[in-house]
Amino acid sequence: MVQSACLENRCPQGHGGSNPSPGVKNIKKKQTEQKMKIRKGVAVVIFARINNKKKYLILKRKLHWNGWELLKGGLKNRENENNAIRREIKEETGKSFCDYILKKTKYSYSFVYQKLFVHDKILWNGARNRVYAAEFNNFKIKLDKNEHSGFKWVSKKDALKLLTWTEQKKVLRKI
Repeated sequence: MVQSACLENRCPQGHGGSNPSPGVKNIKKKQTEQKMKIRKGVAVVIFARINNKKKYLILKRKLHWNGWELLKGGLKNRENENNAIRREIKEETGKSFCDYILKKTKYSYSFVYQKLFVHDKILWNGARNRVYAAEFNNFKIKLDKNEHSGFKWVSKKDALKLLTWTEQKKVLRKI
């Protein structure tokens, strides 16, 4: 599990916590003299078909903030997007690469954190997620209980009502 701390107050992705971890003050001081650091990541619109109807997977977030989201995650050191997607899908749903068909979209979205986010000793101001779509071959999910408290397979209309973040709603409307 990744250790993180958040400072200030700017994140649409939540990253809560008001007490900086040891060493964060030094990182913050160094980074205020630098330009904004944007964390690269991936987001995956996951769907499956039942009776020829698409159902979309949304996850109930509990780590750093509470709300509904699409599957997403940051790239780790020297990790490419494909490996990050495989890792995130495996961690958050229990699915292996043979359980889905993956397609890169032309979409991405960016956001600025409400609270500066420390991850891997780097102070991040925001993130930019490249969007992919994945068709799962069934609805069975093994949920990561560290990050999420639940999940739902819903229609696109219902997903648009439930998703917390505007950026994710915009992407889902386009796919």
